[in-house]
Amino acid sequence: MRAGFKKINAFLTVVDTGSFEEAARQLFITPSAVSLRLSSLEDEVGEKLVERRRPCIPTAKGEIFYQHALALRSVKAQIDRIFA
Repeated sequence: MRAGFKKINAFLTVVDTGSFEEAARQLFITPSAVSLRLSSLEDEVGEKLVERRRPCIPTAKGEIFYQHALALRSVKAQIDRIFA
């Protein structure tokens, strides 16, 4: 399950920053690791989620996924606080 959250967090960070490089800096990983996580997530959901340009922007399906991913991140943070 943790790997899934890493992929989702990479996606959220790319969308929030508009950049694989800045997402990598914030996540303390390499840009290629961000790209691998995002590509793996896209393979899992069967949709392209991010337009790879400058700045990176979510696709139409990516926008929908982004809203759900934000909610999931919030729920995960609440659960982590409860069971910390």
